Amino acid sequence: MKTKITMLAATLLASGMLAAAPASAQMKPLSDPVIAHPDPVSLFNSSDPKLHKNKQAALHIMKELLQCNQWTRAPEWITDRYIQHNPFAASGLKGVMDYFINVAKRPEDKECKTLTSPIVAVQAEGDYVTVLTVRALPMPGDPTKTYTTTWFDTWRFVDGKADQHWDPASLPEGGPPAVGSVDSELRRAKDREEIEALMWRYDRALDRFNADAYASAFTEDGSFGETKGRDALRKMIADFTKDGKAAPKLQHATSNQWIEFTGPNTAKIHYYWQTYGLSATGKLDDPPKLLAVGNGIDEVVRVEGKWLFHSRKVVAPED
Repeated sequence: MKTKITMLAATLLASGMLAAAPASAQMKPLSDPVIAHPDPVSLFNSSDPKLHKNKQAALHIMKELLQCNQWTRAPEWITDRYIQHNPFAASGLKGVMDYFINVAKRPEDKECKTLTSPIVAVQAEGDYVTVLTVRALPMPGDPTKTYTTTWFDTWRFVDGKADQHWDPASLPEGGPPAVGSVDSELRRAKDREEIEALMWRYDRALDRFNADAYASAFTEDGSFGETKGRDALRKMIADFTKDGKAAPKLQHATSNQWIEFTGPNTAKIHYYWQTYGLSATGKLDDPPKLLAVGNGIDEVVRVEGKWLFHSRKVVAPED
């Protein structure tokens, strides 16, 4: 796939598209990388009771809401009027909840065990709490690489709930990237490569009945049919070899894939699948037997830079 990306860049260069890229696209960061704190939870404490209460509310917003998407719990830490200064979001608790639950439809992590957001520092004074986090961005001129800078969220709290919010978000000046631009084409090609690699790792884990590798291909709340959650998925595969049982000699194949991007961090995979039974030795000396076929539609999401299955539906309607 890397060869394909290189060939794509060469084609764009030959057509003059690379030559038209602005000089700023070749800029490289001069700063040191931004490093997250090794124990971010400890940053949300204070010896001052009021500051501690506000910091703890900010911790819940960062962890339960922004990281784990438990937006039905938002009233616990956000006021009804919630004044918003991010240009992409409207004010009001109801609007915020509606966006994340019904529009963005981000997968909810119900367990939400550990704060994993890359937090650099937390500052509190009066009614205000500011959280600084690492922000990784595509390298200008080479979107296959990233550099780090700093994002901030500042909240003003009233009685332990966030009542007002600021961050540095801004509306794009030139609209979305032009179709066929170097950055957008290379980024999309890289995404396809990573999603195809995810499908390959999934099939190989299934061939080998490797329960840990199989479960790791899914989000924490990912599902295969009616089986949901990594623990349940791991058990589903492990049960095939429970009590020393020999794993079936199978091989799984996926073909005619169409990756349909539904957003910058979401996609659907449309495909045909086949399951073959191998000989008793696991070799292909004897003709394999076709055991089952079908078509499926999977939903994948990018979580912390990594594409994972959110749901696999191998008995899909005709599409």
